[in-house]
Formats: sequence, C-alpha cells, structure tokens
Amino acid sequence: MHKLFYVLLLAIIPISCSKTDKPSGKSSQNNGYARHAKGFDIDLTDSLTKIWVNNPFEPTAKGLVYTLYPDSIRSIDPNSIQIPVKRVVCMSSTHVGFIGALGADSAIVGISGINYVNNPRLWERVVNGQIAEVGYDQSLNYELITSLKPDVVFVYGVSAESLLFIDKLKELGLKVVMVSDYMETSPLGRTEWIKFFGAFLGKNELADSIFSTVEANYTKLTQSVEQVDGKPKVFLNLPFRDIWYFPGVDNYLVKLISDAGGSYVFPELAGSRSHPVSTEVAYKAGLSCDVWLNPGTVNTLSDIANSDNRFSKFKAFKNARVYNNNKRMGQGGGNDFWESGVVHPDFILRDLIKIFHPTLLPNDSLYFYKLLE
Repeated sequence: MHKLFYVLLLAIIPISCSKTDKPSGKSSQNNGYARHAKGFDIDLTDSLTKIWVNNPFEPTAKGLVYTLYPDSIRSIDPNSIQIPVKRVVCMSSTHVGFIGALGADSAIVGISGINYVNNPRLWERVVNGQIAEVGYDQSLNYELITSLKPDVVFVYGVSAESLLFIDKLKELGLKVVMVSDYMETSPLGRTEWIKFFGAFLGKNELADSIFSTVEANYTKLTQSVEQVDGKPKVFLNLPFRDIWYFPGVDNYLVKLISDAGGSYVFPELAGSRSHPVSTEVAYKAGLSCDVWLNPGTVNTLSDIANSDNRFSKFKAFKNARVYNNNKRMGQGGGNDFWESGVVHPDFILRDLIKIFHPTLLPNDSLYFYKLLE
C-alpha cells in the first residue's frame, strides 16, 4: 500500500481546517456519528457539516475540524470546503478504495502511486490519461497537482517530516484534508471512514448504508466462530533483510485473526505497530504454526523455499496451509486487498474463517486470499 504523506494530525493546516479546543477533536454538539472509528466524527446540520479529526498520536491534544458547506450556500469562510467535492487528488490506495465504493471514481483526477490502482474503472481512466500520476515524496509534482485544480487533496500522515510537503501544498492555495484511517485498530473502525469520504462527496446516505451492511455481515461472521473448538496458531509475513516484522496485538490484522477464530503467534507484542523479530526467533515460532498468512509477494510454495529453504520445515508449509492475500491483482500490479479490503473487512473475515475453520463455510470460495501450491 503506497503512502506518501506522513504528517502528524497535530499539525495546524489553516487552509482547510482549524484547531478545535476539544481534547478528542469532537464537539459537545457531536451526534456520535462514528460508532467504531476513533479518529474522526461528524456533526451534520441542514446548513453545514463539521468533521472532527483526532490527533492519533496524542489523544489529549487538539484535533482538527473541517467545515463543509453545500453548493447552495455561499460561505464567507475562506477555509471552508464546498461540497460535494468534484475533483480530488488521492495520496493513498485506501482513499481510492473508499471513493470507488461510493461510486465517485470520476472525481479522482490525480493519484500518488498510480500503479497501485486496482479498480478496473479507474485503471481504464489511467490508461486513457484521465488520471495523473502526481509523484511521491521528494518527486511530488506540485505544478501538475496545481494544474489539476483539485477541490481537495486527501493526504496521509504519520511523521512531522512531511510537514514540508503540506506547507508547500498550502502555499499553492490547495485545500488539504488529513486521513488517518490506518491508525484505527478495529477493522470496522477503518471501514467507518467511508462516512468521512461520504461527507466530502455528498454521499452520506450511501456511506451509511454501505457501512451498516458491512457491520452486520462482520458481526454475524464473528458470532459464527464464538463456539468453535480449537484455534489454529497463525504465522505472518516473510523477513526483510533478515528481520521479520510482526504487528502488535492491537493491529487491525491481528484483530481480524482473532475475530476469525485464530490464535496469533506473538500475543506478547504490544500496540498496533510492527515489531522487528530476528529470523531465528521467528523461525522457531514458525515451526509449530498451523497457518501461514501474507508471505510477501510470493505466489507459490517454491518461491518461499527458494528464498530460504529452512522455511519449508514450517508446519504450515509442510501441511500446505500457506495463504497469500494477492489473489486480486490489477493490471498495473495493484493489490485489491489494500484498496477495497479497507471497505470490506467482512470479505477478509470470511476468507480467514474459511481458512481457519473450513467446515463452517464449506460452499464459500476465497475472495482476497489464495492457497499457495
């Protein structure tokens, strides 16, 4: 998943938002619109919409508030955003996933990391030159972004270093909107950010409907494994430069594993971020794991064995229970797991239940995952 802007939500972005005095970034008038997401909330009125975005790194710090006005109302606030937005630039494939799910693909005029696009409709527009590659990091093409005349640039941030990019975008008069869906530890919390995008695109009702359907499906699936006997031990990933990275127990993927009736191999790893684990420690753990998920970009068991023959001794490898999440690859190489997967954790959960407890879903086929042979 390609991310280009890493900016603390603590940052002040006066061109498109302002600071709110509420510690959580929410207002006392807030309707509790977000039920699972911790990073944002929305207050809807007849004349305007206010969106509060929390600082995910310091929950007690001041957050950001965006004020959205419909086209029918002329706002005198230069920092407000007119909705629905009709031209947007996306700095992450997850943004593309949310916007695509809302049927607003035509609003996207620029993408960072265009080869990561999976959506067939968007890819056709990419091929036809209707969507521009805006660059990334040091090679961000500011002149091109400005020429696209976006109503909003959706960005993604995790470090103060990227404030340089944000400052430059502000200097150019662009309205920047911070999106921190990746900070959510709950799969449904991440999905609920579709309401965030729905507010900007004028598709609140559709966003609510999509989320409610996903929420109901997800809840029903979790209930189906509550009384299951036995939880397979689940191993993850492949090493990078002799270091294996495993997510903490608060990570959304670990939550999915748990909700699907699996047992995570490293329950002692705290938080949601990835932890470096030596190959020796990971190798020892892998020997006894029942299922192995997400082994990099490989497509066959031979690919794994060729990278390090020791991995062929893993229990999951020997029992042919290695699955990768790259079943749905786009023409340009984009993986749909990172695009529409954020909108449909219920599809991911169904896959994992099928993998962990195949007798519960005997007639279902895998959607995002595939068995490596």
